[in-house]
Order: sequence, then structure tokens, then C-alpha cells
Amino acid sequence: MKKISITTIAFLASTFSAMAGEVVIGIGDDELDGRGSGSTTFQLEYHTDPVREYRWGTISGFVVAQVDDDSDTFVGAGLSAIRNLNEKWFFEGSLAAGYYDAGRTGVDLGGDLQFRTLIGLGYRISEKSRISIAIDHISNAGLEDFNPGREALTVRYGIKF
Repeated sequence: MKKISITTIAFLASTFSAMAGEVVIGIGDDELDGRGSGSTTFQLEYHTDPVREYRWGTISGFVVAQVDDDSDTFVGAGLSAIRNLNEKWFFEGSLAAGYYDAGRTGVDLGGDLQFRTLIGLGYRISEKSRISIAIDHISNAGLEDFNPGREALTVRYGIKF
């Protein structure tokens, strides 16, 4: 399957909501460097319950599906961390490895194996929900000769189950 549709993302969201953990939905703009057309990007992530808890925050496993309106698709898995600043504010970060498909009109990133890093700043709305703004970067980490990478800026909403 080369392309993940919005219908697939909605189905995955409903499936994830039946499991413990957290679902994060994001929307934003990618190709921030001006090389491409810039397009709306959608993210859907499922975060497990924390695998490690520290005084400063938590580390969880997660899976991600990211698709944009010019047909780029990234599907991956990795680790996510939340660094508490206080009771309400936090930093988030993640690293995922996965499959990337540029589709018909998307950005060629130099190969199918790509890595996505993300950093963001967020606010806890309640015990079960949070909102954040984040920037992510997808690239092949120099594994291929061609490695342009691409960035996206997103607003994200997370809800725990």
C-alpha cells in the first residue's frame, strides 16, 4: 500500500481510541524551506502508556502516519518523550524510523527509509488532553546520496484513553 488516505487515518484513530494510551492528531504546513509548493499536512499518532517514568517526564513508544495534500506519506514507529516544565507546560520530542512515499506530486527525499524527528512546546488543557505546536524534520539521515529533507510546522491535540 503506497498511499494512506484520510479515511484510513480516521479508521486508525477510532481503533486506537479503544486502547489505553494516547492519540495525537496534528495539522499544519510542510515544505517550510520554500523549495516546494507548501502543503497541508495531517498527522495521526498513537502513543503507548509510558514505558519509563522519571521525575522530569515520560518516555513512550509510538506509531505515526503522516500524509499531506500533495501525496507525501510517512508511516513509522519510534520513541516519544515528554519533558515537564511545570504542571501545565511541557516540551515534547520524538524520533521515528519508517517508510516514506513521495506519491505522484510529492517531494523526493532520496529513498524509502526515512527518519522523523520532532520537537514541540505544549500545554495541558486537562488531565487527559493537551495541545502543542511542533516542528518535525523527515530525512534519510545521509544514508542516500540525495538527502534534501523536509520540515513541517503543526498544531497538535492529544487525548489520553
